Amino acid sequence: MIYILLSIFFIIFIISLFEERLKRYNKTLYISVGIILFLCAAFKEIGFDNDSENYEFFFHNYDDPYVQLAVEYSYLLISRILNYFTDDVHSIFFIYSGIGILLKMTAIKRLSNLWFLPMLVYMGNYYILHDLTQIRACIVSGIFLMAIIPLAEGKKGLVAMLLLLACFFHYSTLALFPALILNNKDMSKRTRLLWAMLVPLGYILCIANVNLMTEIPIPYIGDKIASYQELSERGIKGSEINIFNAVFVVTWFTYMYILYFYDTVIKYNKYLPIMLRLTGVSIFSFLLLSFLPVLAFRVSELYGIVEIFIFTNIYYTIKPGWLGKVVVCIIGISMFLINAFYAEFLHP
Repeated sequence: MIYILLSIFFIIFIISLFEERLKRYNKTLYISVGIILFLCAAFKEIGFDNDSENYEFFFHNYDDPYVQLAVEYSYLLISRILNYFTDDVHSIFFIYSGIGILLKMTAIKRLSNLWFLPMLVYMGNYYILHDLTQIRACIVSGIFLMAIIPLAEGKKGLVAMLLLLACFFHYSTLALFPALILNNKDMSKRTRLLWAMLVPLGYILCIANVNLMTEIPIPYIGDKIASYQELSERGIKGSEINIFNAVFVVTWFTYMYILYFYDTVIKYNKYLPIMLRLTGVSIFSFLLLSFLPVLAFRVSELYGIVEIFIFTNIYYTIKPGWLGKVVVCIIGISMFLINAFYAEFLHP
């Protein structure tokens, strides 16, 4: 399947180069590519990714007490219903990937003037991380992307309802509720500087081994994080994380780059302020939670779904336009190969 995915990536890149000239065909091409991505995710071979075998076990053993503790009720309920009709786990992949990919494809159309360039970035990163692997998180990230516009418009109640819906599919959605305090107000130079400081501040706290999270005055969350840290220190849970890994460094560098070219990009992306704020939270949370890799990656990925557009915005800062698209493509394919390598499906 890896060759199919690489072929799709190349096709999307070619279309992106001529997107402005293919306006009358863009919708058909966009839907067609989306269907292909959906079919790849829905009917992937079991064992192709790191999580599919676990999802198959959960699907067949939805009534097992261990499974009921490990998996959200939505997955158990859907598994119970589907098991009346089929024992093929692809049936639940069909539902989850269908919802997740449809939400993201719809959100990309609403949040960007360009369709295929952000699709390149999406395919190189979140398609692999969520839609092909962490299928429960794929719906959460899709719902959160759909919540960007109401969040930017200050419709906090609607956003809260969407996040509550997302909780039904993955409990990690709880980490997204602090996003309700963010807004889409224009960022002055001083504001941009303050948000840029999140990167060095995060590194300082991480390197100094300062853990603010265990001091959270919320009984359950603070105690839960403290217990995770204790398990990590005892070697029961993984405790290593590379805060200088290539994908993360490229992410925060691009974040700083777009902050610098803010005045240029804001002309093409009216939701840039909220996207930059969310990206800043994503980067900072990765460093702040680095003492617990699983939590660091999960929270950072949820907020970082807007990176689809942050990376795409590089295009607006480079002339000629075709060169900007090539740069975005290089970033996308690099992330695709890196994520594919870590997902262990760089094989025939």
